[in-house]
Amino acid sequence: MGVVGSLPAPSSPSTSNNTTEMSHEESVDECSYSVMTVHEQDGHKNLPPKVHVSDDDNDDDDDNKSDCDNCFIAKPAVVLKYGPIKVTVRPSAAPTLATGRRSKFVKLEGDAAIKRELRRKRNREAAKKLKAKREFIERQLEKEISELECKEQDLLLTVKNLELYKEQLEAQYRQIISLQAQLSQRAMSALKHVERNRQLYQSMPVRHNNEHLKQEPRPSSPQWQLLFSI
Repeated sequence: MGVVGSLPAPSSPSTSNNTTEMSHEESVDECSYSVMTVHEQDGHKNLPPKVHVSDDDNDDDDDNKSDCDNCFIAKPAVVLKYGPIKVTVRPSAAPTLATGRRSKFVKLEGDAAIKRELRRKRNREAAKKLKAKREFIERQLEKEISELECKEQDLLLTVKNLELYKEQLEAQYRQIISLQAQLSQRAMSALKHVERNRQLYQSMPVRHNNEHLKQEPRPSSPQWQLLFSI
């Protein structure tokens, strides 16, 4: 490119070609530089003012990254047993959840700590009430179970007594049946005997002997009885 106010010197075709190539390259470089400057200006507008990056900040970022990496290292969990209940206790603080909830092991200060303490107090009271209600329901259920077990025992005893009474009735029935059979046999034998005697009596002839029917003479009374009788 020439200087303003001066005319270009005559040159050969080769030099003209070189100058055209150089001008083309310079124009490309100028365009790219202009684009870069525009992006840089926009970037500087978006950046917050007075941002200074130093080596100490880089070291702090590295430390924070290492701390975060250490936070996410899995550690063996501790399991506590309370009778049949098993509770898993985390040995370290859990990371912040995706919903934004903080871990219960994070130490808070100020209003946040007061709110947490109030919330935990309400939770403890609610848990105490729930435990009392659960124990009351358990006692009621245990009482109902004991009553039902007593009723079961009474019913079993009643069934056993009824079975014994049934066996006694069956034994009495068998005895009555056997007695009725014996009585019927005796009655049949007696009837047969009476019928046989009646038949024998009917088959015998009847004889009337007048000689046996003669009147016997009366003895004579003495004289002195006759005298007193007058």
